[in-house]
Amino acid sequence: MAKTEVAVLDFGSSKITILVGQASVNGIIKIVASGVSDYAGFINGKFIEPDKLSSAIIYAKNQAEHTLGRKIKRLYVGVPTEFCVNRIEKISMNLNSRTKIKQKNLDKLFLNAPISYENFRIINKTPIYYLLDDNNKVFNPIGCYSSLISVLASFVLIDEQFYNYLDKVMCGVGVYTYELISAALCESLYLIEPENRQNGAIFIDCGFITTSVNAIYGEGVTDLKSFSIGGGHITGDLMEVLEIPFESAEQLKRKAILTLAATDEDYYETLIENSIVKFKARLVNEIILARIDEIVLAIEKCLDMFDNKLSDDVVIYLSGGGLNYFKGVAQYLENNLNRVVKLVAPQPLQYNKPTLSSVLGIMHTAISMESK
Repeated sequence: MAKTEVAVLDFGSSKITILVGQASVNGIIKIVASGVSDYAGFINGKFIEPDKLSSAIIYAKNQAEHTLGRKIKRLYVGVPTEFCVNRIEKISMNLNSRTKIKQKNLDKLFLNAPISYENFRIINKTPIYYLLDDNNKVFNPIGCYSSLISVLASFVLIDEQFYNYLDKVMCGVGVYTYELISAALCESLYLIEPENRQNGAIFIDCGFITTSVNAIYGEGVTDLKSFSIGGGHITGDLMEVLEIPFESAEQLKRKAILTLAATDEDYYETLIENSIVKFKARLVNEIILARIDEIVLAIEKCLDMFDNKLSDDVVIYLSGGGLNYFKGVAQYLENNLNRVVKLVAPQPLQYNKPTLSSVLGIMHTAISMESK
């Protein structure tokens, strides 16, 4: 592969996606090959069908390799939040004299830090902010003069047993060189502008059966939580209550307007066995909002569990395919979470889908890592 061309794997809530891409003009990502495979997903920090994980990866990998015309030998693998924990450490280094700080100083600061965690493997270490002689907080100290430099650093970890499991899976699918990176960190860095991270931000990815909630400050995750509820549970509720097939429930869900003050005259339509069937909008909204209210409570619980509390004016950025498609969802969440909520998705028009946020975030980070 060319230096700027990377292959990434994303474990979604219901799909495994492998993309091969590169940076093109103006830093826009160009996808040159892709492969997607349905799988059972994960819940409560475990893959639902671990014995079928390798075959699902191979299926997606074969698709991408067919388009690419060659084998994928190296992968950047996004690790979902359910398998990650985070830690924050302060690291300091004496520069001996007042020195103009260069990138090599920052690399040495992280490289020489004696940080390790028993039974855990570090997959990401990123700066939250730096401190110089005068104790001033800076996000980019390169070019500054100081005799001492410190960093408040974020470390994302995975359990050593889980690392060994993934290593076995990767080798089993023919990928012996891979880099594990936090999917939540990648998404946050990709979708939230640097200036909007300097005072902290909350990033939520609500997928099909799982939701991750993390806080990002500078370039580092300060808190990382998740819960096993997503948009698929809303589909399931509609199927069960209305006694309709999965595809019909999905269609119905996509037509819902959460801010609609529905009357008895308002209906949503869906297709069932080639016939258009109407359901009262009020009933459909009630079913949907009951589950969204449960998601809101779970988000609030995650925020309450954060070790590093964020002020009430910190914005929530929401992505993923679980909630973003609902019309009026941002306003509904704002009213219930008492915070500003912004919906985010990849910006290029051809990729402007919240379901692609995770895999393109991983791609963006992988390209940045390869370019250094």
